[in-house]
Amino acid sequence: MENFKLYKSEKLCSHTAIDDMFAHGQSIIAYPLRAVFKIGAERGDAPARFFISIPKKKVHRAVRRVLMRRRTREAYRLNRQLLLPSLIENGKSVDVAFIYLSTSLSDYATIEERMRSILSKMATAIHNHE
Repeated sequence: MENFKLYKSEKLCSHTAIDDMFAHGQSIIAYPLRAVFKIGAERGDAPARFFISIPKKKVHRAVRRVLMRRRTREAYRLNRQLLLPSLIENGKSVDVAFIYLSTSLSDYATIEERMRSILSKMATAIHNHE
């Protein structure tokens, strides 16, 4: 059975790492999600670190922002196996930010479909990265 648990080491919290990711990273859009990611050398703690941003400018109510954050996190948690094998195989690590772009709420099925699309595109980018 696969381990679907999210650990603290998989959360991206470092301000310098986040600034570096936005300054030098790549971007993939699968509406209503945008992923900004930076591929780096292998780390010992976690091959993939992430954070989720639901802008207040797009989703005004806090309850709705939390709902979209939960849906996005759950979609990542269940589908990150599309990304992790290519990271381990190539000896790489990735920092990724998922940003919600829509002003309206999306259902979980849509979020999960777009998350799968983003993660598979990231996996091909890792294979092509030198």
